[in-house]
Amino acid sequence: MALSTLQSLHALEKNYILESIISPEISGDVMQWVGTSLSIAGTPLLVGEGELEEVIETPPLTVIPGTKPWVLGMAGHKGSLLPIFSGDALFRREVYTGRPRDYCMVVRRPSYYFGLTLSGIERDLKFPIEQRIMDHPIDVDFSPFCLGGFEHLGRFLAILDIEKLVGDSGFSNASATTRNSSEGNIDD
Repeated sequence: MALSTLQSLHALEKNYILESIISPEISGDVMQWVGTSLSIAGTPLLVGEGELEEVIETPPLTVIPGTKPWVLGMAGHKGSLLPIFSGDALFRREVYTGRPRDYCMVVRRPSYYFGLTLSGIERDLKFPIEQRIMDHPIDVDFSPFCLGGFEHLGRFLAILDIEKLVGDSGFSNASATTRNSSEGNIDD
């Protein structure tokens, strides 16, 4: 006996219902904040996943005259030039004179590609997003560039917001001198 197309679909549906396996329920699925625990100028911080390109050994530098004290110099990195900035001088506004900073994080954003020296590197960490603390006091030198943080092993780790850092007008101008241009503004 030949079944109609509609009867065949109903029979197939009944067969799938009888032999199907119920999908497991995901209980307690918690959104996680993922990032790297590191230190800049002796201050423990977190940097979110995807915010930094990589952590490298601080490469040999060529000094650039006429730049702000936080510009250590230029380095060759993966076939291009990478400006290296001192995390100590940038955030603490004083030149670091201790043991050389062996590592730096590389940040790549549109119009920004730089390395920033680190005073320590710990590891990648995950935190349940609902544990993020937004009103904890943050080191005054870092507070304009941080957005909340997490408690970890008895200490607060502020989250360094790279977008706030590269959006800062003081960060965008590495020239040590200010010159008034004799040329007028260019209108769009």
